[in-house]
Amino acid sequence: MKMDGVMPPSRRARAANDLLLRETNHRCSNDLQLVVSLLSLQSMRATSEEARRALNDAMERVSVLARSRAALNHHAAPSLGAALRQITEGLHAHCEPRAILVSLELATEGERLSPAQITTIALVVNELATNAIKHAFREGRSGHIMIKAYDRDESSIVILVDDDGLPFPEPTGKSGGLGLGLVKRLVASTGGLFISPPPGAKIFEIRVPVAQG
Repeated sequence: MKMDGVMPPSRRARAANDLLLRETNHRCSNDLQLVVSLLSLQSMRATSEEARRALNDAMERVSVLARSRAALNHHAAPSLGAALRQITEGLHAHCEPRAILVSLELATEGERLSPAQITTIALVVNELATNAIKHAFREGRSGHIMIKAYDRDESSIVILVDDDGLPFPEPTGKSGGLGLGLVKRLVASTGGLFISPPPGAKIFEIRVPVAQG
């Protein structure tokens, strides 16, 4: 029985756990921002263009993690929708000067995904969109990058990333396909499935399982 003004032990435990989780997430965000600053500093000191490019790529990926974590921290119920909005806003700010439109269509908020899944999928979407910016819209080409998320069924969510730019180049050499290789490993870590576009198409599909019950 609950006494007036006294919180039951179970509620006190949940409140303490929530507080600990928020504090952990906050410290994690701060640590990620520190890593971004260190990578930026190292990039400015790099004498090799290849090293500078690699550091900038790493810095952008960690920045995505930091932004996704911040989006989760600012919502009582973490959702894929909140993280994808955050990613889309960042991409749009980057693409707008080049007349590249980035749109987001949400038919689900993905609230049954875990925070780890949400952060990872946000990183995947950013990676795919960044690849499109680099390769599909090179040489000042304008266009449209489309991101969609919807419930495939009761047990999985689908995220699509598409664009109307140039075809992606075929992977060559050791560095070829590095971005897609990272994407495949990240999606696999969520228990999901990554489907590359068939010949003649450009739609990347990610299927992610959701928690049951």
